[in-house]
Amino acid sequence: LPTNVASTFKARFPSIKTASWMKEDTIYAAEFTMDDYKTEAEFNEKGLWICTEWDIPIEYLPQTIKTYINTNYPKYKINELAVTEFPVDGKLYVVEISKKADCPDIYFSLKNEFKKEVKETCEKKKKCCTKKDKTKVESKTDVK
Repeated sequence: LPTNVASTFKARFPSIKTASWMKEDTIYAAEFTMDDYKTEAEFNEKGLWICTEWDIPIEYLPQTIKTYINTNYPKYKINELAVTEFPVDGKLYVVEISKKADCPDIYFSLKNEFKKEVKETCEKKKKCCTKKDKTKVESKTDVK
């Protein structure tokens, strides 16, 4: 793990002592638990923070967002819900939905306002989305 990535992680998450690290292309991702939520933080190879994502149980999806998805994406399945924080956009709900090979991520403000749709790459033989394979950097790392 590059020193600058570890330093940025420690500065941003000083209370986190242990994280699992993965690398995809030039992005380093730390997976850890924060406030009882599965959390992932991403950094580029220069150590700049890209985003932090907290997985949220789907049953906590606000009704306004559910209604929006049911109206604008009929017959799509809601697969995942997260709150993701970005350097410029701040915190947004990110809802992963799918119908056959179509699997966009839908972004909403924390006030439940639609922001954007981002098409994700779907695995050809599966009906729902899969994230790209990540290479394990270290199984567990103590952040020093």
